[in-house]
Amino acid sequence: MASPGEKSFCVLEYHTRKSVVAVQLTFRAKYAKDLPTDETIRAWYKQFTQTGCLCKRVWKELEYRIDVCRVTRGAHIEHL
Repeated sequence: MASPGEKSFCVLEYHTRKSVVAVQLTFRAKYAKDLPTDETIRAWYKQFTQTGCLCKRVWKELEYRIDVCRVTRGAHIEHL
């Protein structure tokens, strides 16, 4: 089961890249564990777009990442 941080990572990556395969490759490189399925990633993204959050903690992490991206204008996004 994915942690809230891993879910938010997948949602943010999917929103940015619009590719499940790219999300899975980045997820594997970052977390070195079993990949979420394409259906799971799309479900998390759909839930986020419909409700505005996966849970409060995930939303706060996503807001933080988006703020950092805005401030840095997208530079060094890989380490987030």
